[in-house]
Amino acid sequence: MKRFLLPIVPPVLALLAACGSEQQPAVDPQVRQQLIAGVESVKAAATRHDRPAAEAALADLTRSIAAAQAQGRMDPANAGTVLEAADRVAEDVRTMDPPAPPPPVTVTVPTPAPQENMDEEQQEQEEEKQKDKQDWLEELRKRIEEQRKQRMEEREKTGQ
Repeated sequence: MKRFLLPIVPPVLALLAACGSEQQPAVDPQVRQQLIAGVESVKAAATRHDRPAAEAALADLTRSIAAAQAQGRMDPANAGTVLEAADRVAEDVRTMDPPAPPPPVTVTVPTPAPQENMDEEQQEQEEEKQKDKQDWLEELRKRIEEQRKQRMEEREKTGQ
């Protein structure tokens, strides 16, 4: 990364700094400060070997240059020079290793205690709960069946 970044960043910074020294500046002073900050962001991310951050900073810098040129706040020749330098840095950033994938997430779900760890009383209580549940379901089935029969009888009486 240092192969391209170190030789390119100082001239780009010098170009941007010099752009404000003419009578009719080639770069609006506010834009110049914004672009210098963008170049510094790219440099910092590349120095940390943070490929995603460097790519994002380069994209921001490129958008800023394009916007400044479109608004007439940056001379097209200077914009072209800075964009060429940014392209060379982008080529080098693409040679950096991509970030490692995040570690897998492990979720631990508690499991119910096995029945064999229950004492006799707990086991009897659990069996009683199961029996009550079965009785309740059977009672519900009977009621539903009775209601169904009643509706059928009512339909037969009304002739439907």
